[in-house]
Amino acid sequence: MGEEGLRRAVVLSDFHFGDSSALLTREDLVRRLLAELEQAGEIDMLVLLGDVWDLWSTGFNAAAAAGATFFQALSTWGAPHECVMVAGNHDYHLWTACEDRRARREAGWEELEGISLGLVPGESCSERVCMFEDLPLWVHYPLLRLEVGGKSVLFMHGHHLDFFSNSFWWAKTAWLARWMLGRSRGIALSDIDRLNKPFFELLTQTARVAELRAWEYRFYACLRFFARLLRFQSRSGGSPRRFTSVEQNNGEAEVLLRDFLPGFIPDVFVFGHTHRAGFSHIAVGGAPVLLANCGCWVEGSGDETGMTYVVVDDAVHLRRLGGDEIILKYP
Repeated sequence: MGEEGLRRAVVLSDFHFGDSSALLTREDLVRRLLAELEQAGEIDMLVLLGDVWDLWSTGFNAAAAAGATFFQALSTWGAPHECVMVAGNHDYHLWTACEDRRARREAGWEELEGISLGLVPGESCSERVCMFEDLPLWVHYPLLRLEVGGKSVLFMHGHHLDFFSNSFWWAKTAWLARWMLGRSRGIALSDIDRLNKPFFELLTQTARVAELRAWEYRFYACLRFFARLLRFQSRSGGSPRRFTSVEQNNGEAEVLLRDFLPGFIPDVFVFGHTHRAGFSHIAVGGAPVLLANCGCWVEGSGDETGMTYVVVDDAVHLRRLGGDEIILKYP
């Protein structure tokens, strides 16, 4: 793999296999989705933009089994030339496992197939995960940058935007990371991940214990309730929690691109995480950036957000399965 230009990429996010709300456990929906994607034309790359497996809801084996219908169909479909994934917060543990495997390999303990690929020096790398014989899946973290349709496109799950929200929602992530952001210079995305890794891994490990998981989600629900009750929000009008619009994430996206990826401003920034599909525009250092959220594949997301995906070629298309399409041409 490399940075050579692609003609067409299809982007899907937030399957949440392992959670009871996951939709692509249904064989009929999987068939409909793949049939519709085939009509889009030749696909150079299929990008799965994180929270593919919900390891905060159940153990790895159960989550993997829940996604077997989708991935088995994908492995026999054969339409995309490549399949890659950018890990999210709910399946961050998969990337942790890849890091551990690489460390053992470098120490000479194991000889496993894999590669480190620096798409952005010091910020992005990938590992190959063989799920099915005909479907090698490349897992990237924290980001992936590609040239698609002659434009620079940045792909991230989107949970890093949470760290820049000036809202009550600080309680859902590591307060220490937020404190350091305001007092440190030269901090990188990898530093933020290190500070939040204990939180992510805690939710992953306790997901195997039903009683602990139930308690954690009751606490999480209380935070959501009080945030709505007290009308906490960020200075930009919202915070990048679930169901916020792309426009409500404009401020956070601008900070991320300006302060953490200097000299790396893309034409298009595609993310998921909030479960709400849509478009917006921002300017970073005078450069226009198109923001696109590809939505999710879970129940209870609302008609405007569920079962959506993004196609990037000579334009950016937002499509809903069997429904509407919005096309934005590049400026």
